[in-house]
Amino acid sequence: MLEPDIKLTGLAEAARLIPNGARVHFGGMAVHNHPMAFVRQLLWEGTRDLTVVSHVSANDVDMLIGAGRVRRLEFSYVGLEEFGTAPCFRRAVQDGELELSEYSEPVAFERFACSARGMPFFTTREMFGTDLPSVNPDIREIDDPFGSGRYHAVRAAEPEWVVLHAAAGDRYGNVLFFPHRQLPEDLDLTASRTTRNLIVTVEQIVSHERVRESAYCNLIPRFRTTAIVEVPYGAHPCSCLHVYDQDRKHLAAYAMAARDPEGFRTHLARFVYGVRGHDEYLELIGATTLSRLRHVGGAL
Repeated sequence: MLEPDIKLTGLAEAARLIPNGARVHFGGMAVHNHPMAFVRQLLWEGTRDLTVVSHVSANDVDMLIGAGRVRRLEFSYVGLEEFGTAPCFRRAVQDGELELSEYSEPVAFERFACSARGMPFFTTREMFGTDLPSVNPDIREIDDPFGSGRYHAVRAAEPEWVVLHAAAGDRYGNVLFFPHRQLPEDLDLTASRTTRNLIVTVEQIVSHERVRESAYCNLIPRFRTTAIVEVPYGAHPCSCLHVYDQDRKHLAAYAMAARDPEGFRTHLARFVYGVRGHDEYLELIGATTLSRLRHVGGAL
């Protein structure tokens, strides 16, 4: 029997798969499970003119916006939760530097579910009574042909590329999830079904035998995956649910630094351009800090 294709690759090689001008979704939600190591690598690579298709984003998208890499954003929220607003996003919007397409949070979620079902659009009444249709020309009002009234028609998300971060996977691209999932992970699973171009960074590459033993956790099968990369602490400073918490001190420092362009540039100079790869980034953060974030037993 022929061995399946090996999808395991390096972080730089995976990031180079995404071309300038691509339409990309970065997984995770709020300050959880974002593929932050991949975002930093994209900054290293100089990838630009991105259209980011999002729902609830945080410092992942904020950093790309601050570095001038995002042309268009389709979203419901970009912020840092308890650490305040996303400074680069807010500054870019106020300065008119971003093309925006804004939705309510449930509608932003549903756009991905619509893509996963293979549908080009869906209808909703979620946004009636809000100002969103007046500021978003992508929301169209239509009549129900069966006579139930007026609806809004909304396009499916349709990302060209999806980048996720998960707990574990094997070299063939099978990806394992904890059975006690939370909303960010369920949203990631939905997003994984919206594209033929899926990149997954994982905390750990495990043996294929381990995957077979935990088949009920193998929720992204290898045929969906374009590339898989082993990146320990690849979501830092966000959390990787069930494995480690968000680094609150680092996120608070980022929120403060990014309030002005010079502070943001200083942050990038230290944590992105000032290190040669993810391993040096982890050395900069420090083993003591990383170990304190870790959950006991946080592995599949």
